[in-house]
Amino acid sequence: AIKDLSPNKPSMIFVASRRQTRLTAMDLISYAASEEDTKAFLNCDSDEYIEAIASTLNDDALKHTITFGIGLHHAGLTSKDRETVEKLYLEGTIQVLIATATLAWGVNLPAHLVIVKGTEFYDGKLSRYVDYPVTDVLQMMGRAGRPQFDKEGVAVIMCEESKKNFLKKFLYDPFPVESCLGDRMCETINAEISIGTIGSLSDAIGYLKWTFYARRVRLNPSYYGANSSE
Repeated sequence: AIKDLSPNKPSMIFVASRRQTRLTAMDLISYAASEEDTKAFLNCDSDEYIEAIASTLNDDALKHTITFGIGLHHAGLTSKDRETVEKLYLEGTIQVLIATATLAWGVNLPAHLVIVKGTEFYDGKLSRYVDYPVTDVLQMMGRAGRPQFDKEGVAVIMCEESKKNFLKKFLYDPFPVESCLGDRMCETINAEISIGTIGSLSDAIGYLKWTFYARRVRLNPSYYGANSSE
């Protein structure tokens, strides 16, 4: 995907764990080696410069990957290592940044291409893999094509075939707006009674039938804890 969609522009890959950042980086290094271009993701005039920077890093995996133009970013790195990676990525010295999903909500690092490598992560509390919230996926995609950095961006989501239609729906269709009247029903009805709008049970039913709440309950009953009419 990087070679086809962003051969010369910054790319960001989101993965589910720290271990996956290292494994993904090694896969990219192996791919570059197979193409006989081990420095494909490095934009640096001299090897001495990047090697000197690598020698100042604490994380051994990052020391290795950074010399190939691939940065790692996760909570296990020291703040100094993260700052160094961010600086090299922003100035264009390294072209690829592999990060855990938490980066999507953190530092404002742009990319032309964003790859979401899988839509699940391991939840230690539940002891199983769970899906990313759709808002997290949208936040990751939002790193692509930031207006102040690029005119356009590309996002690639790698997921199971069974989840493709679900993600398409939420990524291409607008989110529905739901009513919050249910949480304030008592106050609302009492207020209408006090000003004389509602004077009987039939008035209350008629009033509610014309609300946005009633419309959304019919269209999305499960959201409001109601049984579907179907």
